[in-house]
Amino acid sequence: MRFACVAAFGLACLVWLGGCASIPYYNVTDFDTVVIDAGHGGHDSGAFTRGRRGPRLLEKDLALDVARRLEGKLRAAGFRTVMTRRDDTFIPLDERARISNSSNAHRDSIFVAIHFNDTRRSSVHGSETYHNGRGTWQLAARIERYLASMPGGANRVVMTARFRVLRKSNGPALLVECGFLSNPTEAAHCASAAWREQTADRLARAIIAQRQ
Repeated sequence: MRFACVAAFGLACLVWLGGCASIPYYNVTDFDTVVIDAGHGGHDSGAFTRGRRGPRLLEKDLALDVARRLEGKLRAAGFRTVMTRRDDTFIPLDERARISNSSNAHRDSIFVAIHFNDTRRSSVHGSETYHNGRGTWQLAARIERYLASMPGGANRVVMTARFRVLRKSNGPALLVECGFLSNPTEAAHCASAAWREQTADRLARAIIAQRQ
């Protein structure tokens, strides 16, 4: 019975892998370009803080700020960078994926989308990293470890996902939810430029370490 189960499992794996033969199962390490995608923009604010004293925080603004900081750090480390947006402009998801695919014409780039999270449960906090499975699991896990090591950080999710921008990207692509704006403590952190600088630093360090 045990042998039959193992054989059946092996056959199932072969069938599954055969159907996914176009997806490269490796850990991407040889990239020199990072496409940085600041989520939302323009009329699309994304998540926002509720019932918080002080100015309302908008995901689109926080994502752009972290993306800009990340770009500077990666450029200083010798990477070529491409920003899907540099100001408060709405970019359709398919256009973001097109930019990613254009930059990955020679298979030497990765796509990293920056977002912030929201949920009805205000106690939930921490980062989440999603990826498209194209050589991205190791980098996704590394990003989660680096972000979770921040004060008050928590490692919540590392998993593949079929978000449109990930699904439409032909090369390695990740989406990072840096924190929950629905959590009062985490929202206070997000409001701090020093915290956003540290977030960008952890993201850059993870990406730099992945290429070494």
